[in-house]
Formats: sequence, structure tokens, C-alpha cells
Amino acid sequence: MTCRLKAISCVLFACMAAAGCSTAEHEDLKGWMNEQAKGMKGKVPPLPEIKPFPVVSYEAEKALSPFSGGKVLTAEMAKDQSTPASDRPKQALESFLLEDLQVTGVLFDGKSYIAIVQTLRPNKPKYVRVGEFMGQNFGKVVGIDHCQVRIIETVKDTNGAWTDREVVKQLPQTGGQKCNLISG
Repeated sequence: MTCRLKAISCVLFACMAAAGCSTAEHEDLKGWMNEQAKGMKGKVPPLPEIKPFPVVSYEAEKALSPFSGGKVLTAEMAKDQSTPASDRPKQALESFLLEDLQVTGVLFDGKSYIAIVQTLRPNKPKYVRVGEFMGQNFGKVVGIDHCQVRIIETVKDTNGAWTDREVVKQLPQTGGQKCNLISG
């Protein structure tokens, strides 16, 4: 027998089996369902009224694209005059992160303090005076005393405006001394 004959015989067998199931044994159930359905009427509620939306003109083509490289300039940023001077030559300690610089001592020459700052690499001590810069965020040394160096960094806040923050680098405490003060 070929595949075609097998397929035809299977279809005929399925039809005869389906015809055999439709005997009179379910006629009473079908009659009851027809009797119950006579008094039923379906009711579909009417569709709600469609209200027209107000017409709004689209003006976004005049606005800044969210995918462009430009930034939105706020009024705060426009009047911001605290942009750090980038035209001055960089000093040696401005190439290091402020966290990587350690104040290891302070010299006092009779009139002013000079901080000794240790770098990670090339691991050479640098001498820093008030007014000099250190760190990558335009950190200016504003004060040196026998125990600490105070630095004012100029960084951008979340809105993109320049703001100042104070960082204090403490001298390490060794032995019974509070700080490493070297008189000169």
C-alpha cells in the first residue's frame, strides 16, 4: 500500500468513528439545552461615546534633540562665573589624583609653612606652598599649618555647574607626636 492509500484509509476510519459517536444517547442533553435557550436573549451594552482629543501642535522640532551632544543650559549655569582657569600651565602635582598624594611632613622657615607631599610614582617628595595647585580637580592649596593641608577643589556638580569643595589632608601621627613639624 502506498502512503496515499494509507492516508485515505485513516481519514475514512476517523470519519466513521466520529459518525458512530453521534448516536441518540446525547439527544436528551441537546433537547434540554435547546429548551433552556428559548427564553434567553443576549443583551450587549452600547459602546461608549468616543470623545475627540484636543488638537495640540507639535513644536519639538525646535527643541534640542535628546540624542545630540549639546547640553541644556540652565540659568544657573549661564551665570556661573566660577569656571577654573584652564589657560595657566599645569603644576607637577596636578597630574596625580588627590587621593594618591600623601602629606608626610611640614617645614616651617620662620614665616610660612611648606608641606612635603609624597607621590605614588615616581615616589619623590614635592614641596608645596599656599597658592600652589595639586590634584586633578583644580585643587588649590589655601592653607598649611603644623598638622594639615587645606585644599579647595573646583568640580562640576550634577547640574554641570562648577562648585568648590574643601579637602583636608592630615599629616600622619607617629609615636607620641601629633604631627611631623620640621623647623628650619
